[in-house]
Amino acid sequence: MSADTKEKINKILQSDAINYLETSERLILKNILEKESISELEFVNLEKIMEKYEKFIKN
Repeated sequence: MSADTKEKINKILQSDAINYLETSERLILKNILEKESISELEFVNLEKIMEKYEKFIKN
């Protein structure tokens, strides 16, 4: 996983988005951060989460 992706995940987790994340989304993000490579399903889930909370990444 690229450093850019990890940075985007951290931005989401450290922003106001943390108040809006569903429990499952929060767990997915934290689990992905702990891995070096992710499965296709995890990648799809990550894309959906990033799309949903994109406004928090841009800041």
